Amino acid sequence: MLSLDDLNPAQRSAVLAPGGPILILAGAGSGKTRVLTYRIARLLAERKAAPERMLAVTFTNKAAGEMRARIAALVGEDSRWPWVSTFHSACARILRQEAEALGYRPNFSILDEGDAMTVMRRVIEDAALAGAPTPEMARARIEQLKNDATGPAAFAEGAGAEGRDGALAALYRLYQARLRAMNAMDFSDLLLNVHEIFERDPGVLLRWQSRAEHLLVDEYQDTNRVQYLLVRALSARSSDLCVVGDEDQSIYRWRGADIRNILDFERDFPEARIFKLEQNYRSTKTILAAAETVIRNNRERKEKRLWTENAAGEPVTYFTGVTERDEADFIAREIVRLSAEGGVDAAGIVVFYRVNAQARVIEEALVRRRVAYYVVGGLRFYEHRAVKDLLAYLRVLANPADALSVERMVGAPTRGVGAKTLEAAAQIAAEEGVTSFEALGRLETNSRVALRSAKQAGELYAWMHDLAARAPAMKLRAVLDEVITRAGFLNYLDGMQDAAGRRQNVAEMLSATDAFDAEGQNGGLADFLERVALVSDADQVAGRGERAALMTLHTSKGLEYPVVFIAGMEEGLFPHFRSQEDGREVEEERRLCYVGMTRARRLLYLTNTLTRELYGQRNESRPSRFLGEIDSALITRIAPEKPGLALRPPTHGSYVDYSTSQLSDDGEAMAAGGDGFAVGARVVHQTFGHGVVRRREGHGAAAKAWVHFERGGIKLLVLKFANLRPVAE
Repeated sequence: MLSLDDLNPAQRSAVLAPGGPILILAGAGSGKTRVLTYRIARLLAERKAAPERMLAVTFTNKAAGEMRARIAALVGEDSRWPWVSTFHSACARILRQEAEALGYRPNFSILDEGDAMTVMRRVIEDAALAGAPTPEMARARIEQLKNDATGPAAFAEGAGAEGRDGALAALYRLYQARLRAMNAMDFSDLLLNVHEIFERDPGVLLRWQSRAEHLLVDEYQDTNRVQYLLVRALSARSSDLCVVGDEDQSIYRWRGADIRNILDFERDFPEARIFKLEQNYRSTKTILAAAETVIRNNRERKEKRLWTENAAGEPVTYFTGVTERDEADFIAREIVRLSAEGGVDAAGIVVFYRVNAQARVIEEALVRRRVAYYVVGGLRFYEHRAVKDLLAYLRVLANPADALSVERMVGAPTRGVGAKTLEAAAQIAAEEGVTSFEALGRLETNSRVALRSAKQAGELYAWMHDLAARAPAMKLRAVLDEVITRAGFLNYLDGMQDAAGRRQNVAEMLSATDAFDAEGQNGGLADFLERVALVSDADQVAGRGERAALMTLHTSKGLEYPVVFIAGMEEGLFPHFRSQEDGREVEEERRLCYVGMTRARRLLYLTNTLTRELYGQRNESRPSRFLGEIDSALITRIAPEKPGLALRPPTHGSYVDYSTSQLSDDGEAMAAGGDGFAVGARVVHQTFGHGVVRRREGHGAAAKAWVHFERGGIKLLVLKFANLRPVAE
């Protein structure tokens, strides 16, 4: 008998509720994963659902893995489990069985963003259309159309033949045709193609409705239009739909998420029952109260009040530095202090920022303070060159029509098969109706290329063709070992820069295949490649040892840390300048702030600067409006050393003198240089008027100073050219 003693009354009600539709409004840290897994376990234990008729969908592999583990713990390792998957993985699985209805073969490739962009660039080059957008703009717009469930034909109907939309409609059609010729899909195709199949064939839809008779959807607030339509379609027959989400944590509007999906749930499902999870188990009372005072300024939200039985905890620390270097150094010093005092180690600390460009100066400060860290959201492991080169071989084995992978494989290592040879192979493929891979084997009978190049291509084809026949009976590790050995891959890496690092990536790739083989699943090569293609930024957050984490706020969903820093709390940065003229965009930025704040369990730091250099320009900063929305009684203020500096609200609350945080370790910031411009010196400038030197850097002709002027605010000046004059006290 499944015990529900670990659940609070609100959680228990949601778990015990009869069949859907059900909306569970789960506030931050309120135990939504627990409720989902207990609901699944109860349905299985009471035999109200068969595992083969249950589908639970979430947004990341990490979340899906955690859900599977919890279900196994509740129902037993030996039991049959329901289908737990991400949206994209679930759609990929459906398409492996149904894609032929759209002209795809089941062994289709899933292109990562880099490969999809390469295809788009080539389509635009080949089409040479007047008024064509840039590849980046075309790619973004087409992805938006796919997220809105709009295919190329539907878009073309409303776009017309002329102008920008006409050019985009033509590119959309050509792009999709190129993908189909490669037997490949991009991420958004996985969702759109399933939607299209369901629309076309009621029999196929009925088959998958039976497979998802009990449908549970996590993070419902982040669903876009096509995901919403898929959920509606799959649940239409049984109506046993349970969605969990929190509109206050909807932060992906930029990639198509529609907050109205959760706000209008009762309109879409008039018979729906609503459950609210409002008890927070994660954060201190102070952190929770601070986050609540921010989010309640949003209008697009449902009324709920989070509360907690946790201790009050420490006040939120609000630090202002003169520059981004001061801000970064404060963060690094605090991490060192917290680690030294034994209260929390580096692995329990995260630094969030709004844009990736903020990371560089923070990394530099952590390096100076010898703080171990890792960055989430940079180059993913499977995007490293050596790894992608190896994956190209595996993708060709799985899908010989994947022309991009054939091209990459031929060049890694180089074999004397150049661009002209590949062009000839492409012509053969088009003329004879064969794949790009098959065309490699036909070059020796073609007079358009040199015999030596044709021979090299033919030998590669013969070996890979033989390996493709043997691969289904081999362990994945054995397949990869043969590729590395026969291709001379390690010698190829030794001729490149950072050969040691690339070899380490190859070793990690081998470890990944070992782990896959150890699972003993039957998916084989195609399953492995599918997993690789669908790895997200959030899946990188784990197993990094005693290191602090750095990541954007958009990567923070689903995570929690004892200590959280949110850097760059400034107008134009957070909220981002692109959002400031749009009330809905500002509300999304505020939700992003709320999500970041509620990741913290024990300590929360909010930091900003008086002046910041970003994208090569230094500008005076204004505190984020979100800081002004926090009750000042919840804040400890750490400001620059001179109380005369203009600090905008909140200016009340307890004050801590942290003047040394403005100085670098080597004393460079205090250097007087004998020129009368020491830190603290009063100066005058013909344009900016009177001011005070706040910081110095460099020596001789390279000496620079940050000066706070009464009229002009903070300015960074090269002293040699600044025309500054000291003012006698």
